[in-house]
Amino acid sequence: MIAYLDTNVFDHLYKKIGCTGADIANLRKAIYGRQLSVPLSIHTLEEIMLVGKVRPEWLVAQVKLTLSIASFRRLVKPCDQLLADDIRAYAARGEADRPYLGADIQNVISAGISELVETDGEELDEEMVEALKEMRRRKERFRAGMRKSQEETEQIAKSMSGQVTFEQYLELAAPGVAETFAQRAGVLEACKQRGIEGLLEIKSVRMSVGAAMSLIYGQAFEGWSPKLGDSADLFHAASAAAVADVFVTNDQRLRQALARVPFDGFEVIDLPGFLARLP
Repeated sequence: MIAYLDTNVFDHLYKKIGCTGADIANLRKAIYGRQLSVPLSIHTLEEIMLVGKVRPEWLVAQVKLTLSIASFRRLVKPCDQLLADDIRAYAARGEADRPYLGADIQNVISAGISELVETDGEELDEEMVEALKEMRRRKERFRAGMRKSQEETEQIAKSMSGQVTFEQYLELAAPGVAETFAQRAGVLEACKQRGIEGLLEIKSVRMSVGAAMSLIYGQAFEGWSPKLGDSADLFHAASAAAVADVFVTNDQRLRQALARVPFDGFEVIDLPGFLARLP
């Protein structure tokens, strides 16, 4: 099993919310026994390490726990790069790109974390901090773009008379959303030549489009109120879809939104359900 853990799940593991020390030990046992692999996103590290004022020893303890569970050898790309690289690779080769960061940024983060641990959190490597801040800036730009896409897609929802199923809404609007993504990546015509239907089979694209539309559908047809973190949730969903077969999140509405996105071989569950599944 390959499981991508949302940042809220790492936080709950650290604070032992909804789990016990025995659960964590069993989780590590599954990882060490190679029954489970947990990839790590650069954004998960950014969200943990740039959280704000926190006691250094607490930060070090949480980073240590995170890295004792998640694979640090390959960090998943920032959300905007992951999606853009996949779209451009589809335009050029008809397939997704490699989802992991290159060695340069990997080495910067690795060296910075080593310094953090060795100094018990008293010193933060400036190069690592700047790299993580740049990842946060990229995330905010991605969120702004996703909000714009959601606003455009919302107009389609408002134009649909009567109650429609999510499947009907997705079938109608998904190609246009995928074309918008391709246009932003600068390869719209090449993607059209290969086929927008094929672009929607690329995992990161399929989940980005489906998750965004599911949230809009919930607001337009099911009375969901907009939530500040909705657009932020989407990049974790896209990252999970690109590298894992299970996405573990304790965000109930996010699970509900993703559950109806048609995606073979991919499941969204909460932390207790995930832990109960381990051998």
